[in-house]
Amino acid sequence: MSDRTKESGSLVPKKRHPLAAWLKRFGTLRDEPSLLEGSLLGVAMIGLVFFVWWILTRGESDARILDPYTLPSIKETFSTFPSLWFERGLSISAMVSLGRVLAGFLIAAAIAVPLGLLAGSYFRIGAMLKPISIFGRNIPIAALIPLTLIWFGLGEVQKVMFIFLAAVTFVLFDTTSAARAVPDRFLETAYTLGAKRNWSKGLRLSCLVGLIYALIASLGWQFLQEQGSMNVVVEAIPGAPEPNPFLEAMATGKFWIRATIGFVLGFGLWFPILSHQTLRKVIMPMAMPDVVNSLRLLFGLAFGYIMLAEVINAKRGLGALINLSQRQGPREHIYLCLIAIALLAWAIDKLILWIQRQAFPHLKHGQD
Repeated sequence: MSDRTKESGSLVPKKRHPLAAWLKRFGTLRDEPSLLEGSLLGVAMIGLVFFVWWILTRGESDARILDPYTLPSIKETFSTFPSLWFERGLSISAMVSLGRVLAGFLIAAAIAVPLGLLAGSYFRIGAMLKPISIFGRNIPIAALIPLTLIWFGLGEVQKVMFIFLAAVTFVLFDTTSAARAVPDRFLETAYTLGAKRNWSKGLRLSCLVGLIYALIASLGWQFLQEQGSMNVVVEAIPGAPEPNPFLEAMATGKFWIRATIGFVLGFGLWFPILSHQTLRKVIMPMAMPDVVNSLRLLFGLAFGYIMLAEVINAKRGLGALINLSQRQGPREHIYLCLIAIALLAWAIDKLILWIQRQAFPHLKHGQD
Protein backbone atom coordinates (compact mmCIF):
# COMPACT_ATOMS: atom_id res chain seq x y z
CA MET A 1 0.00 0.00 0.00
CA SER A 2 3.04 2.30 0.18
CA ASP A 3 3.01 2.98 -3.57
CA ARG A 4 -0.74 3.26 -3.89
CA THR A 5 -3.40 5.45 -2.31
CA LYS A 6 -7.13 5.08 -2.04
CA GLU A 7 -9.07 7.55 -4.14
CA SER A 8 -12.80 7.32 -4.88
CA GLY A 9 -12.85 3.76 -3.61
CA SER A 10 -10.19 2.52 -6.04
CA LEU A 11 -6.46 2.04 -5.98
CA VAL A 12 -4.45 4.42 -8.22
CA PRO A 13 -0.68 4.64 -8.67
CA LYS A 14 1.11 7.42 -6.85
CA LYS A 15 2.43 10.07 -9.24
CA ARG A 16 6.18 10.25 -9.58
CA HIS A 17 8.03 13.51 -9.19
CA PRO A 18 8.74 14.96 -12.69
CA LEU A 19 12.49 14.96 -12.06
CA ALA A 20 12.44 11.34 -10.92
CA ALA A 21 10.40 10.35 -13.98
CA TRP A 22 12.84 12.17 -16.28
CA LEU A 23 15.85 10.54 -14.63
CA LYS A 24 14.24 7.15 -15.11
CA ARG A 25 13.70 7.89 -18.82
CA PHE A 26 17.28 9.19 -19.03
CA GLY A 27 18.57 5.81 -17.84
CA THR A 28 16.27 3.77 -20.09
CA LEU A 29 17.95 2.08 -23.04
CA ARG A 30 16.94 3.49 -26.45
CA ASP A 31 14.32 5.83 -25.06
CA GLU A 32 14.05 8.49 -27.79
CA PRO A 33 13.85 12.07 -26.45
CA SER A 34 11.53 14.57 -28.04
CA LEU A 35 12.92 17.16 -30.45
CA LEU A 36 12.66 19.88 -27.79
CA GLU A 37 14.25 17.73 -25.10
CA GLY A 38 17.09 16.71 -27.40
CA SER A 39 17.74 20.32 -28.36
CA LEU A 40 17.77 21.41 -24.72
CA LEU A 41 20.21 18.63 -23.84
CA GLY A 42 22.51 19.75 -26.64
CA VAL A 43 22.35 23.37 -25.49
CA ALA A 44 23.06 22.23 -21.93
CA MET A 45 26.17 20.39 -23.08
CA ILE A 46 27.43 23.46 -24.94
CA GLY A 47 26.75 25.52 -21.83
CA LEU A 48 28.75 23.02 -19.76
CA VAL A 49 31.72 23.37 -22.13
CA PHE A 50 31.62 27.16 -21.85
CA PHE A 51 31.25 26.88 -18.06
CA VAL A 52 34.39 24.73 -17.83
CA TRP A 53 36.13 27.21 -20.13
CA TRP A 54 35.10 30.05 -17.79
CA ILE A 55 36.30 28.16 -14.70
CA LEU A 56 39.71 27.50 -16.26
CA THR A 57 40.25 31.12 -17.35
CA ARG A 58 38.50 33.28 -14.74
CA GLY A 59 40.35 35.87 -12.71
CA GLU A 60 43.57 37.73 -13.33
CA SER A 61 46.21 36.28 -15.62
CA ASP A 62 48.53 35.07 -12.83
CA ALA A 63 45.67 33.55 -10.81
CA ARG A 64 44.11 31.41 -13.54
CA ILE A 65 44.23 27.64 -13.76
CA LEU A 66 45.40 28.00 -17.37
CA ASP A 67 47.45 31.01 -18.44
CA PRO A 68 46.15 33.28 -21.25
CA TYR A 69 48.81 32.01 -23.66
CA THR A 70 47.45 28.45 -23.35
CA LEU A 71 43.76 29.31 -23.25
CA PRO A 72 42.37 32.87 -23.38
CA SER A 73 39.16 33.66 -21.55
CA ILE A 74 35.76 33.74 -23.24
CA LYS A 75 35.66 37.54 -23.03
CA GLU A 76 39.16 37.91 -24.45
CA THR A 77 38.35 35.53 -27.29
CA PHE A 78 35.09 37.08 -28.44
CA SER A 79 36.39 40.64 -28.01
CA THR A 80 38.69 39.97 -30.99
CA PHE A 81 35.81 38.97 -33.26
CA PRO A 82 35.46 42.42 -34.93
CA SER A 83 39.10 42.38 -36.04
CA LEU A 84 38.71 38.82 -37.35
CA TRP A 85 35.55 39.73 -39.26
CA PHE A 86 36.55 43.10 -40.71
CA GLU A 87 40.35 43.10 -40.90
CA ARG A 88 41.00 39.46 -41.82
CA GLY A 89 37.78 38.76 -43.73
CA LEU A 90 36.29 35.85 -41.81
CA SER A 91 33.19 35.69 -44.01
CA ILE A 92 35.19 35.59 -47.26
CA SER A 93 37.54 32.94 -45.89
CA ALA A 94 34.59 30.84 -44.72
CA MET A 95 33.02 30.93 -48.19
CA VAL A 96 36.36 30.08 -49.83
CA SER A 97 36.84 27.07 -47.54
CA LEU A 98 33.25 25.96 -48.07
CA GLY A 99 33.71 26.18 -51.84
CA ARG A 100 36.85 24.05 -51.71
CA VAL A 101 35.22 21.38 -49.57
CA LEU A 102 32.06 21.34 -51.70
CA ALA A 103 34.04 21.04 -54.93
CA GLY A 104 36.25 18.22 -53.69
CA PHE A 105 33.40 16.35 -52.02
CA LEU A 106 31.06 16.64 -55.02
CA ILE A 107 33.78 15.25 -57.29
CA ALA A 108 34.25 12.36 -54.86
CA ALA A 109 30.50 11.69 -54.82
CA ALA A 110 30.23 11.94 -58.62
CA ILE A 111 32.83 9.19 -59.03
CA ALA A 112 32.38 7.02 -55.95
CA VAL A 113 28.57 6.79 -55.89
CA PRO A 114 28.17 5.13 -59.33
CA LEU A 115 31.26 3.00 -58.70
CA GLY A 116 29.81 1.92 -55.35
CA LEU A 117 26.46 1.04 -56.92
CA LEU A 118 28.27 -1.12 -59.47
CA ALA A 119 30.52 -2.70 -56.84
CA GLY A 120 27.54 -3.50 -54.62
CA SER A 121 25.58 -4.98 -57.52
CA TYR A 122 28.31 -6.84 -59.41
CA PHE A 123 30.33 -8.61 -56.76
CA ARG A 124 33.32 -9.20 -59.06
CA ILE A 125 33.63 -5.45 -59.56
CA GLY A 126 33.40 -5.13 -55.78
CA ALA A 127 36.25 -7.64 -55.39
CA MET A 128 38.37 -5.58 -57.80
CA LEU A 129 37.73 -2.32 -55.94
CA LYS A 130 38.01 -3.73 -52.41
CA PRO A 131 41.83 -3.39 -52.12
CA ILE A 132 41.65 0.24 -53.25
CA SER A 133 38.89 0.95 -50.74
CA ILE A 134 40.82 -0.65 -47.88
CA PHE A 135 44.04 1.14 -48.81
CA GLY A 136 42.35 4.52 -49.18
CA ARG A 137 40.49 4.30 -45.89
CA ASN A 138 43.58 3.38 -43.90
CA ILE A 139 46.22 5.65 -45.39
CA PRO A 140 47.10 8.67 -43.19
CA ILE A 141 45.33 11.71 -44.61
CA ALA A 142 48.36 13.95 -44.01
CA ALA A 143 50.37 11.72 -46.35
CA LEU A 144 48.25 12.97 -49.24
CA ILE A 145 49.62 16.52 -48.91
CA PRO A 146 53.02 15.89 -50.60
CA LEU A 147 51.39 13.71 -53.25
CA THR A 148 48.83 16.34 -54.21
CA LEU A 149 51.56 18.98 -54.29
CA ILE A 150 53.56 16.85 -56.74
CA TRP A 151 50.55 16.02 -58.89
CA PHE A 152 48.60 19.29 -58.89
CA GLY A 153 51.00 22.05 -57.83
CA LEU A 154 50.29 24.82 -55.32
CA GLY A 155 47.03 26.27 -56.64
CA GLU A 156 43.35 25.73 -55.96
CA VAL A 157 43.33 22.42 -57.82
CA GLN A 158 45.63 20.90 -55.19
CA LYS A 159 43.32 21.86 -52.33
CA VAL A 160 40.19 20.57 -54.05
CA MET A 161 41.85 17.31 -55.09
CA PHE A 162 43.14 16.81 -51.55
CA ILE A 163 39.55 16.85 -50.27
CA PHE A 164 38.56 14.54 -53.14
CA LEU A 165 41.25 11.96 -52.34
CA ALA A 166 40.52 12.17 -48.62
CA ALA A 167 36.79 11.42 -49.11
CA VAL A 168 36.43 9.27 -52.22
CA THR A 169 37.24 5.86 -50.71
CA PHE A 170 34.91 6.43 -47.76
CA VAL A 171 32.05 7.32 -50.12
CA LEU A 172 32.88 4.27 -52.24
CA PHE A 173 32.80 1.91 -49.25
CA ASP A 174 29.51 3.24 -47.85
CA THR A 175 27.79 3.24 -51.26
CA THR A 176 28.93 -0.33 -51.90
CA SER A 177 27.57 -1.40 -48.52
CA ALA A 178 24.24 0.33 -49.19
CA ALA A 179 23.85 -1.39 -52.56
CA ARG A 180 24.75 -4.80 -51.14
CA ALA A 181 22.19 -4.33 -48.35
CA VAL A 182 19.25 -4.30 -50.79
CA PRO A 183 17.39 -7.60 -50.15
CA ASP A 184 17.47 -10.18 -52.94
CA ARG A 185 13.71 -10.61 -52.82
CA PHE A 186 13.24 -7.19 -54.43
CA LEU A 187 15.55 -8.18 -57.27
CA GLU A 188 13.69 -11.46 -57.73
CA THR A 189 10.39 -9.58 -57.83
CA ALA A 190 11.79 -7.23 -60.48
CA TYR A 191 12.95 -10.18 -62.59
CA THR A 192 9.52 -11.78 -62.22
CA LEU A 193 7.88 -8.58 -63.46
CA GLY A 194 10.10 -8.58 -66.53
CA ALA A 195 12.94 -6.23 -65.63
CA LYS A 196 15.63 -6.26 -68.29
CA ARG A 197 18.20 -4.08 -70.00
CA ASN A 198 16.96 -1.02 -71.88
CA TRP A 199 19.88 -0.09 -74.08
CA SER A 200 18.29 2.87 -75.88
CA LYS A 201 17.07 4.64 -72.74
CA GLY A 202 20.33 3.92 -70.96
CA LEU A 203 22.23 5.40 -73.91
CA ARG A 204 20.18 8.62 -73.89
CA LEU A 205 20.41 9.11 -70.13
CA SER A 206 24.11 8.27 -70.01
CA CYS A 207 24.89 10.73 -72.80
CA LEU A 208 23.10 13.44 -70.82
CA VAL A 209 25.07 12.57 -67.69
CA GLY A 210 28.27 12.48 -69.74
CA LEU A 211 27.61 16.01 -71.02
CA ILE A 212 27.18 17.22 -67.43
CA TYR A 213 30.46 15.58 -66.43
CA ALA A 214 32.17 17.11 -69.49
CA LEU A 215 30.92 20.58 -68.60
CA ILE A 216 32.10 20.25 -65.00
CA ALA A 217 35.46 18.75 -65.97
CA SER A 218 36.27 21.49 -68.48
CA LEU A 219 34.80 24.67 -66.99
CA GLY A 220 35.33 23.60 -63.38
CA TRP A 221 39.01 22.85 -63.90
CA GLN A 222 39.47 26.14 -65.74
CA PHE A 223 37.75 28.04 -62.93
CA LEU A 224 40.03 26.45 -60.32
CA GLN A 225 43.09 27.35 -62.35
CA GLU A 226 41.89 30.93 -62.66
CA GLN A 227 41.31 31.11 -58.91
CA GLY A 228 44.80 29.79 -58.29
CA SER A 229 46.37 32.39 -60.56
CA MET A 230 44.56 35.39 -59.06
CA ASN A 231 47.71 36.38 -57.19
CA VAL A 232 49.68 36.74 -60.43
CA VAL A 233 49.73 40.36 -61.52
CA VAL A 234 49.77 40.95 -65.26
CA GLU A 235 50.24 44.45 -66.62
CA ALA A 236 47.30 45.35 -68.85
CA ILE A 237 47.68 47.23 -72.13
CA PRO A 238 45.85 50.59 -72.00
CA GLY A 239 42.72 50.58 -74.15
CA ALA A 240 42.87 46.87 -74.85
CA PRO A 241 39.71 44.81 -74.17
CA GLU A 242 39.80 42.68 -71.07
CA PRO A 243 40.40 39.04 -72.05
CA ASN A 244 37.85 36.38 -71.18
CA PRO A 245 39.77 33.41 -69.72
CA PHE A 246 36.97 30.94 -70.42
CA LEU A 247 36.68 31.90 -74.09
CA GLU A 248 40.44 31.70 -74.41
CA ALA A 249 40.44 28.29 -72.74
CA MET A 250 37.81 26.96 -75.17
CA ALA A 251 40.16 27.77 -78.04
CA THR A 252 42.83 25.45 -76.64
CA GLY A 253 43.13 21.73 -77.06
CA LYS A 254 43.41 21.03 -73.33
CA PHE A 255 39.88 22.33 -72.76
CA TRP A 256 38.38 19.83 -75.18
CA ILE A 257 40.61 17.03 -73.91
CA ARG A 258 39.27 17.61 -70.39
CA ALA A 259 35.72 17.78 -71.75
CA THR A 260 36.20 14.49 -73.58
CA ILE A 261 37.63 12.82 -70.48
CA GLY A 262 34.68 14.08 -68.43
CA PHE A 263 32.16 12.79 -70.97
CA VAL A 264 33.78 9.36 -71.20
CA LEU A 265 34.00 9.13 -67.41
CA GLY A 266 30.35 10.10 -66.84
CA PHE A 267 29.08 7.88 -69.64
CA GLY A 268 31.18 4.91 -68.57
CA LEU A 269 30.17 5.13 -64.92
CA TRP A 270 26.44 5.54 -65.44
CA PHE A 271 25.65 3.54 -68.60
CA PRO A 272 25.78 0.12 -66.84
CA ILE A 273 23.42 1.52 -64.18
CA LEU A 274 20.95 3.47 -66.30
CA SER A 275 20.66 0.77 -68.97
CA HIS A 276 19.69 -1.94 -66.45
CA GLN A 277 16.13 -1.64 -65.17
CA THR A 278 16.85 -3.58 -61.99
CA LEU A 279 19.77 -1.34 -61.12
CA ARG A 280 18.00 1.87 -62.11
CA LYS A 281 14.56 1.16 -60.63
CA VAL A 282 15.27 -1.18 -57.70
CA ILE A 283 18.82 -1.12 -56.34
CA MET A 284 19.59 2.57 -56.82
CA PRO A 285 16.32 3.94 -55.33
CA MET A 286 16.53 1.59 -52.35
CA ALA A 287 20.20 2.33 -51.69
CA MET A 288 20.03 6.10 -52.12
CA PRO A 289 18.58 6.92 -48.65
CA ASP A 290 21.56 5.24 -46.99
CA VAL A 291 23.92 6.81 -49.53
CA VAL A 292 22.61 10.33 -48.87
CA ASN A 293 22.82 9.77 -45.12
CA SER A 294 26.40 8.60 -45.52
CA LEU A 295 27.23 11.65 -47.65
CA ARG A 296 25.80 13.88 -44.94
CA LEU A 297 28.05 12.34 -42.30
CA LEU A 298 31.11 12.17 -44.52
CA PHE A 299 30.78 15.83 -45.50
CA GLY A 300 31.46 16.76 -41.89
CA LEU A 301 34.54 14.53 -42.02
CA ALA A 302 35.72 16.23 -45.22
CA PHE A 303 35.15 19.66 -43.71
CA GLY A 304 37.41 18.69 -40.85
CA TYR A 305 40.25 18.21 -43.35
CA ILE A 306 40.15 21.86 -44.44
CA MET A 307 43.05 22.71 -42.13
CA LEU A 308 45.26 20.19 -43.95
CA ALA A 309 44.00 21.28 -47.36
CA GLU A 310 44.93 24.91 -46.69
CA VAL A 311 48.16 24.34 -44.81
CA ILE A 312 50.38 25.23 -47.79
CA ASN A 313 50.27 28.37 -49.95
CA ALA A 314 46.72 29.35 -49.02
CA LYS A 315 46.08 33.09 -49.08
CA ARG A 316 42.42 32.70 -48.10
CA GLY A 317 40.34 30.20 -46.17
CA LEU A 318 39.70 29.26 -42.57
CA GLY A 319 42.78 27.07 -42.46
CA ALA A 320 44.88 29.96 -43.74
CA LEU A 321 43.42 32.21 -41.03
CA ILE A 322 44.34 29.65 -38.37
CA ASN A 323 47.90 29.40 -39.70
CA LEU A 324 48.20 33.19 -39.80
CA SER A 325 46.86 33.56 -36.26
CA GLN A 326 49.23 30.88 -35.00
CA ARG A 327 52.24 32.68 -36.50
CA GLN A 328 51.34 36.34 -36.03
CA GLY A 329 48.48 36.34 -33.54
CA PRO A 330 46.19 37.06 -31.95
CA ARG A 331 45.76 33.47 -30.84
CA GLU A 332 42.13 34.16 -29.91
CA HIS A 333 41.37 34.07 -33.63
CA ILE A 334 42.27 30.37 -33.68
CA TYR A 335 39.41 29.52 -31.32
CA LEU A 336 37.00 31.75 -33.23
CA CYS A 337 37.94 30.03 -36.50
CA LEU A 338 37.36 26.62 -34.92
CA ILE A 339 33.93 27.75 -33.74
CA ALA A 340 33.20 29.08 -37.25
CA ILE A 341 34.18 25.74 -38.81
CA ALA A 342 31.91 23.86 -36.39
CA LEU A 343 28.96 26.21 -37.00
CA LEU A 344 29.38 26.08 -40.78
CA ALA A 345 29.61 22.28 -40.82
CA TRP A 346 26.56 22.07 -38.53
CA ALA A 347 24.54 24.34 -40.85
CA ILE A 348 25.46 22.26 -43.92
CA ASP A 349 24.60 19.08 -42.02
CA LYS A 350 21.15 20.46 -41.18
CA LEU A 351 20.63 21.51 -44.81
CA ILE A 352 21.49 18.04 -46.11
CA LEU A 353 19.28 16.48 -43.43
CA TRP A 354 16.38 18.67 -44.57
CA ILE A 355 16.96 17.66 -48.20
CA GLN A 356 17.11 14.03 -47.10
CA ARG A 357 13.77 14.33 -45.33
CA GLN A 358 12.17 15.98 -48.36
CA ALA A 359 13.56 13.40 -50.78
CA PHE A 360 12.74 10.36 -48.62
CA PRO A 361 9.73 11.33 -46.48
CA HIS A 362 8.76 7.70 -45.96
CA LEU A 363 11.89 6.98 -43.92
CA LYS A 364 12.59 7.76 -40.29
CA HIS A 365 15.52 10.09 -39.81
CA GLY A 366 17.50 10.68 -36.68
CA GLN A 367 17.04 13.90 -34.74
CA ASP A 368 20.59 15.11 -35.30
